[in-house]
Amino acid sequence: MRISTQHIFNLASTNMANANKEIYKTNEEISTGIRIRSAADDPVAAIRINSLNNYLDTIDQYQKNVIAAENSLALKEITLNSSMNILQRIEELAVQAGNTAVLSAAEYDDIAAEISNRTDELLSLMNTQDPNGTYIFSGYQSETPAFSGNLVNGFEFEGDEGQTSVRVDTNTYVDISDSGKTLFVDVPSSQNTARATVPETNRSNPAIEMTTPMVVDQEAYDEFYPEDMVIRFNEDSNVTPAAKNFTITERSTGKVLLADQPYVSGGEVIVGGLSFEMSGTPVSSNTGQNNGDQVFIDSSDTQDTMVTIQKFYNALKTYDGSSDMRESLEQAIGDTITNISNAQENINQALTSIGARNNTLESVKNLHADTKLVTQEVLSDLRDTDYAEATTRLSAQTFVLQATQASFLTIRDLNLISQI
Repeated sequence: MRISTQHIFNLASTNMANANKEIYKTNEEISTGIRIRSAADDPVAAIRINSLNNYLDTIDQYQKNVIAAENSLALKEITLNSSMNILQRIEELAVQAGNTAVLSAAEYDDIAAEISNRTDELLSLMNTQDPNGTYIFSGYQSETPAFSGNLVNGFEFEGDEGQTSVRVDTNTYVDISDSGKTLFVDVPSSQNTARATVPETNRSNPAIEMTTPMVVDQEAYDEFYPEDMVIRFNEDSNVTPAAKNFTITERSTGKVLLADQPYVSGGEVIVGGLSFEMSGTPVSSNTGQNNGDQVFIDSSDTQDTMVTIQKFYNALKTYDGSSDMRESLEQAIGDTITNISNAQENINQALTSIGARNNTLESVKNLHADTKLVTQEVLSDLRDTDYAEATTRLSAQTFVLQATQASFLTIRDLNLISQI
């Protein structure tokens, strides 16, 4: 078999090019510290490396979620501790106000003034926003302030009971929000109370507004409790001359408590030991067409923290030094101290829960740090250069190239003329 000179040259050139390519690749591996740069270098290892990189990306996201959760819980903890300080001050003022034998009506006005200032501070805390502008106690209604109102007209919770969670591990979620309803509304009350609800289905314009029902006769209300009330606006013709009027019934039985009462916007209504005011322009019933607007008064064994403060404030403002008002004030002070203590307990429970969630985050954070370290070591073993092995390999590849070059030179000179 004859081998042409051209074939010999091509074969030698190819061998030297391959040797140079291997040397270049090894030099690049040594200079970059990376052994596998593409799937062609090691298909099996490349698949494993891709999987490990994806896992590290997931851990990075979990770590970011942990940091976000820690920041969110830190803001809530600071806010709740500040709220606790205000409630403690209000409790101190209630104890101070209990000295009815010494304090004058003017001094009670001074206490009421501080209560008003503290209430504004507390309302601001209850409507705290995070750096993203989210109201932290509004539940899922995070774009809406959690509470609205004032000491004159009462307060309303505008959020819901939703609780936001963040995923910090494969099967671990941590709640980063607490509903203002749980914290500040659903507070055990020292005595039976009531709260009003104005249905959104009402068609009144302006809408009906309802002050917080106040218990003005505890004994009478205790006899009615735990029944609820329904206020229905009747046909105007139910009274003479025709005008807006309403009837109040017991919800469970339909028993009439007040019938065909003329409606006066802002006027006081007293029924079943409760006192409240309604305002707005309710829609009257229309026989055969539409039912009139309604308002519900539900009995409750809890009392909104802001309602507790409002009742205390009203008792202070209406005190005139008479024996009857002194007795009423003393009852209000006793209820305030008990209810504020209950409100503090609610907040303490929330702070304990936040502490437990922080412990979970700390544990998960440490787990992620350890897992990430181990994963990076495995990834390094697969991907990174073994310098000792690479250096040895480079020496061998250089030797092969030199041998190939020497062989080519020898073969190139093998011709008849050179042998003469």
